[in-house]
Amino acid sequence: MTDFFISYTGADQQWAEWIGFVLEEKGFTTTLQAWDFRPGSNFVMEMQTASSSARRTIMVLSSDYLDSKFASPEWAAAFLDDPMGFNEKLVPVMVRPCNPIGLLGTIVQIRLTDLDEAEAVERLLAGVDQARAKPSSRPAFPGAALNYPPEFPGTTDQAEQRTTSFRGGIPKLRVAPTDIEKRRFVKKCFETMKVLFERSAKEVSEQEPRVEIEFEMRTSAEFRAELYLDGKSKNMCRVQLGGSHSQNNIAFSEGGHLSDNGYNELITLQEGDELYFAAAMAMGFSRIEKEYDLKHMNADQAAHYLWERFTASLQWQ
Repeated sequence: MTDFFISYTGADQQWAEWIGFVLEEKGFTTTLQAWDFRPGSNFVMEMQTASSSARRTIMVLSSDYLDSKFASPEWAAAFLDDPMGFNEKLVPVMVRPCNPIGLLGTIVQIRLTDLDEAEAVERLLAGVDQARAKPSSRPAFPGAALNYPPEFPGTTDQAEQRTTSFRGGIPKLRVAPTDIEKRRFVKKCFETMKVLFERSAKEVSEQEPRVEIEFEMRTSAEFRAELYLDGKSKNMCRVQLGGSHSQNNIAFSEGGHLSDNGYNELITLQEGDELYFAAAMAMGFSRIEKEYDLKHMNADQAAHYLWERFTASLQWQ
């Protein structure tokens, strides 16, 4: 048996592979579609074998996962095998903000949203550890702001050092990001969008026979996609790094015909306590408006916002 079967939807494949790699680095065994379902195999049989032969199932939790018809049987099998959660057979790992309801809402989640990689690794490994989560050292006393734990009554020199050591502090000074840091931040967002569109286009085309999405990388700073339903073109889009006379914008154009000079949305770089993105032309577009603050997005959220816009026509089919 493998330790973990990793259940995910195409939009979160990058997360699933990252989770699988981290777990295998620590000696766990995993099964996931991208690595283990090879060409020529039967997808349904592979999924059945993977879910039934794994000790535990990790669900890569996001709004796309909750909306997926294909993911439900994967987590349901683990839930039915351990409905009370005594053996922790089903482990939700939330990678993008969402609101699980019903049975899923009762299961404790591992949340990786808004963490850097080191923090995410630590939280993931701590979450899958079935041992008690008691810390190895005593927590700080919460009764006073400046309370120091008893120290070993050592030599006179040590006592003097404790008495004379400086216990004050200075506020953390904010350092404005440099131009090159801003540029790299925007490029990373564009790369995130490219990966999401390319992988999701392939996933949708494979899973829904009526839909075909063609993805084309025009230049290192521009890609295009076209959505077909039953062979008929339903939408085209172009995503460009740079737009509206700024290198730190990402321009999005869509429709039946793409103008070289116009765009329908502009993802702009914003600067506060951190770098983030805002949708300059957002006006309550679809359900994603309820999930994200479109005036304060990270790269992953900005990418999913544009994907939602591009594929919105499928919601009414």
